[in-house]
Amino acid sequence: MPKWQYIVEVITASEKWGEKRQAKEIENFQHRLNEMGQEGWEMISYESVPLLGTFSKNLKGYAYLCFFKKQL
Repeated sequence: MPKWQYIVEVITASEKWGEKRQAKEIENFQHRLNEMGQEGWEMISYESVPLLGTFSKNLKGYAYLCFFKKQL
């Protein structure tokens, strides 16, 4: 029976970032995903979590929790 190792990576994307900043953050995350793939990690799921202002409760962006597994 195979054994698995799991990790969680987080990426945050703010609604207030400009288009260039958002594009750069996505590019950085894609680079990280490719590195992890080269190391044998497979993304099996993700969950988006809204980031709300402490007092205003306005949406400030999202944190994406990305779940990966790798066979031991």
